[in-house]
Amino acid sequence: MDINEQLLADCHMLGSLERASVLLHRNASVGWLILVVDTAAIDWHQLDDDEHARVAAQVRALSRFVANEFEADKLNVATLGNQVAQMHIHIIARHRNDPCWPRPVWGNLDQSSDYSATMIATLRDRLVGELGLETAGLA
Repeated sequence: MDINEQLLADCHMLGSLERASVLLHRNASVGWLILVVDTAAIDWHQLDDDEHARVAAQVRALSRFVANEFEADKLNVATLGNQVAQMHIHIIARHRNDPCWPRPVWGNLDQSSDYSATMIATLRDRLVGELGLETAGLA
């Protein structure tokens, strides 16, 4: 699957689930995973019933993971696609004390430090254990 260059520039590749890739946004100010779906569809309504069910289950599982892993006060789950048309779903842990609460992260989140290699590996390992994330071919 080819992933949009902007998504790759903004994120770390964590691995894959069935017909989807899981990315970690580089800005460590908020816990932010992105599910990039391997489909020609751009919007939810374009998915057939089986694809919709599969993607919805993946989003739900990732949402539980993000809520627990980042101890979220609130989750933001969104498919915007205004800048990147490729189907991708943002799953963002929000905290009442995060840098842009209660505003949306888009356009309000200052650059922050990136995740360390150890933190990325830890998140990847937890996703492998909890969701069966595939990591073949990743360093």
